Amino acid sequence: MEYNRRVGAGRTAEVFEHGDNTIVKLYLEDFSPAAVEQEFRVSSYVYNQGSVRTPRPVGLTEAEGRRGIVFQQIHGRSLLGQISGQPWRLPVYAKQLASLHDQLHQLEGSPELGQHKEQLHRQIVAAPMLTMEEKTAVLEHLQRLPEGSRLCHGDFHPDNVLIDADGAWIIDWMNGISGNPAADAARSVLLFSMGAMPPGSSFTARVVTGFIRQKLTKVYIREYLRLSGRSYAEINAWVLPVAAARLIEGVPAAEKEQLAKEIRRRLRSLRKS
Repeated sequence: MEYNRRVGAGRTAEVFEHGDNTIVKLYLEDFSPAAVEQEFRVSSYVYNQGSVRTPRPVGLTEAEGRRGIVFQQIHGRSLLGQISGQPWRLPVYAKQLASLHDQLHQLEGSPELGQHKEQLHRQIVAAPMLTMEEKTAVLEHLQRLPEGSRLCHGDFHPDNVLIDADGAWIIDWMNGISGNPAADAARSVLLFSMGAMPPGSSFTARVVTGFIRQKLTKVYIREYLRLSGRSYAEINAWVLPVAAARLIEGVPAAEKEQLAKEIRRRLRSLRKS
């Protein structure tokens, strides 16, 4: 398989131009083949529903020992790039993000995508930095939360939305799954509001980043609640298990410390209630 200029890269994959208005997302050599197939499965499911704009998945491929997926190419800029380039329009972009999230939550999921509560349970059991007592408390809390069967993105943030002349496209369905939309929104709130700055970041950079995170979270959640009819309490209840599950991900150590601190704060609050 031939591929051309690299146009993107993340923790798990690189994206290259592939010709004929397609791109290929090539995963790192040690990345799970099952996870690649899951992303193709979810992407195909969402594309075939027709009501959420997502790039057409063309097929699975392999190159130099790396598995990949060929997708329709979108000639646009990420919503994160839009925010960075026009920070004064942050409220507009945050509302757009909430609207897109509510839109995808209108879709029913499918058993073939997996069930979010079951996935969270497995991730919490495997999570580092928590004692068995803490894990048990989180799992008991998770057990009390309502099941769901709607489509959930699993990693919905501004860098997974592309904007072109025709509108917005939602990408990166690797974590797509069936579940409760409140859990999916809680994951987004966690991603928006928490994240360690790189070592050596200036005081000014920390202040500016903190302000943007706070504003994005506030506007997003207010608009999402308005559109979805859900309550803040419904979403907030999912933050604890979602935060615990995130500990298994390859995030910076400083961010894991933040997560562990937030988990313990919420566990203390639960014990008092």
